[in-house]
Amino acid sequence: MIYIAIIGDIISSKSIKERSQAQKRLMTLIADINKKYEKVLKSPFTITTGDEFQALLLPNQDVFEIIEVISAQFQPYHLRFGIGVGEILTDINEKQSIGSDGPAYWHARKAIDYIHDNNDYGTNTIAVDLENDALKRSVNSLVSAAEFIKSKWTKTQEKIMFSLLEQGIYDEKFEHKKIAHLLSLTPSAFNKRLKASGLKIYLRLKRQAMTSILSAIKEEGEGD
Repeated sequence: MIYIAIIGDIISSKSIKERSQAQKRLMTLIADINKKYEKVLKSPFTITTGDEFQALLLPNQDVFEIIEVISAQFQPYHLRFGIGVGEILTDINEKQSIGSDGPAYWHARKAIDYIHDNNDYGTNTIAVDLENDALKRSVNSLVSAAEFIKSKWTKTQEKIMFSLLEQGIYDEKFEHKKIAHLLSLTPSAFNKRLKASGLKIYLRLKRQAMTSILSAIKEEGEGD
């Protein structure tokens, strides 16, 4: 069976003055994530070192949403993520993501190693790795384009995304008036801010990237 592995780590963790505090915060955060997304986690998010964590997921549409929630709730600290797609060759520990091994984790490791050194001048913190090189290039192009849009957001534009996440929304289709109300904005002011952010394009790119990955997984499964 094909799985999706995620490896994340704290960017420039050694330069964080409150490093132990940041690590404790990460522990609390991933515990909440494990509860919220339990149904799609084959092996829950687990801290493997003080600054790094990983999880094994069933193929699902929420991968980028999960990463978005973790990143948003961990601010002002920053994270990077490697996403790997492949099989697991060993027994899977469903209590914690330690001890299992296989191409899913190998690809995730390759992805996060790549993003360490190739982050598009600091605008991108996510990379995907899988067997199909053409698909990998396509998906990473979509992700890079989305992350470039995100890197230009102002604090007020970021708040739109935060509000969507709080409502469990990670899609370009949502009720504008509701989110505007939550942000105490007039519909006109909200629409102006939304348009300037490119948020809908960002979410569309992320959805297309995930749809491409899931389609490839489905095709591979049907071919077995």
